Amino acid sequence: MMLLRYVRLCLLPVLLLASCNSTPEPTAPTYLTTTPDPKTLGEAYVSDPNQVLAPGTVADLNATLRALDQSGRAHIDVVLVSSIGDESPKTAAHELFNRWKIGDKDSDNGLLMLLVMDQRRIEFETGYGLEADLPDVLCFRIQQRYMVPALKAGSPDEAVRQGVAATIRQLTLGTMEDTTRTALSYGLAPEIQPEPPQYSAEEVPSRGPGDGVLLIVGFSSVASLLVYAYLWYCLHATSPGYGALSMLLMLLTLGLGFHAFLTARLLDILAVLGGLYVLLLLYVGGFLVLVRRRAQALPEGADSRHQRYLLLHEAHYGLGFLAYLLPLPLWFYWRHYRQHVRQLREAPYACPHCATAMRRLAEQTDDDHLALSQAAEEHVKSIDYDVWQCPQCQHTLTLAYPELGTDVRTCTKCRHQTLQPRADQVVERATTSSGGWGYHVFRCYFCNHEEKERYTIPRISTSSGSSSSSSSSSSTSSSGSSSSGGSSGGGGAGSSW
Repeated sequence: MMLLRYVRLCLLPVLLLASCNSTPEPTAPTYLTTTPDPKTLGEAYVSDPNQVLAPGTVADLNATLRALDQSGRAHIDVVLVSSIGDESPKTAAHELFNRWKIGDKDSDNGLLMLLVMDQRRIEFETGYGLEADLPDVLCFRIQQRYMVPALKAGSPDEAVRQGVAATIRQLTLGTMEDTTRTALSYGLAPEIQPEPPQYSAEEVPSRGPGDGVLLIVGFSSVASLLVYAYLWYCLHATSPGYGALSMLLMLLTLGLGFHAFLTARLLDILAVLGGLYVLLLLYVGGFLVLVRRRAQALPEGADSRHQRYLLLHEAHYGLGFLAYLLPLPLWFYWRHYRQHVRQLREAPYACPHCATAMRRLAEQTDDDHLALSQAAEEHVKSIDYDVWQCPQCQHTLTLAYPELGTDVRTCTKCRHQTLQPRADQVVERATTSSGGWGYHVFRCYFCNHEEKERYTIPRISTSSGSSSSSSSSSSTSSSGSSSSGGSSGGGGAGSSW
């Protein structure tokens, strides 16, 4: 036992020395360590360790992207790798972006274009500052229109040139399409202005109808939804079935617009536009027919004629834009409607006593036949009164026509519609640290009764000053060609070829 303990004591220093001198087993290299950061290659913006691109293409791209970076608009790095193993290109783009800190620290104006050759995949990764200028859908369109066709044709040089050029046009001109204004007018190198690739007839890619037509589809869909919602609001209380139809057509409109946006085929888009027009026309036509039937259901008589006018006027109020939105046939309908309501209001009434045709008094003389409260309502323009007088027996008929767009309320004291808004009364002003409050003041023109409604004033925001200072600092700090410090916003898009 003593011998064994002695051997252990002798071997202990040797083991400790061996453990101190041992070096850890080297970690297997990954794409994060084997892909060089362009900033470490001098004033470069292209990282192509496997030499996928021609040297002339790399030189042209570096010159162009350097000019773009120095302008402060954006910092774009282009990376081409043969393989990243089993890693997904989206994850690789995100990791490389944050590892290299692409873009300016203050403005986050970085963009990484990653091409993984063995997976035949393009990935765009954008910084927070470029997400508004390069949303995911625009990144995807740039890839599909300018890069994927050339990559399928076996020309990565042409794909990268066109992709970079389209991105620069989108950032500087607001459109990815090639226009007469070139990137040269923005201080960028002219070498990357894309020339149309020479493809065979079978390989020519379909460019689709363009962003303008898709914008029309989006606008038409939104306009249709707004009309559906507005008319549903007008009718849902009295016609629940018609309200359910509104919801159904809203969902159908959303589906049609989304389908056209995804397919981006001109024939589909034209069909969707025609379908939206017909659906909206049928819906509006159904609404107008329903209103006319309600008006016609009223019994004949002077009072019913007055009620018929009020019903039609209230139902059509605010819908004059439909004559321009759906000119065929609503333009002609609107002319007929105006003539009809004018006749309902201006055609002479028959005197209920002697059946003589009554005449309407002029505005200057009808006040003598109005009560003081009615004259006050006319003065504040909340209600317009028509006074009809029989020339035979002097019988008078007074009819009220409310002004639908007025902000005059009904007074809670005298019950007349003569409560007018006055200047707001501020009790406590808002500051940068706390909000304020005050009163909306209303005063009755007829009885001088005053009412107040309390309202709150939001706290004064100081974001405008800070944003202006941050923008000025970012503009001064982005003049260098090796800007860094940006972080990925997670935006971008990917495409396969």
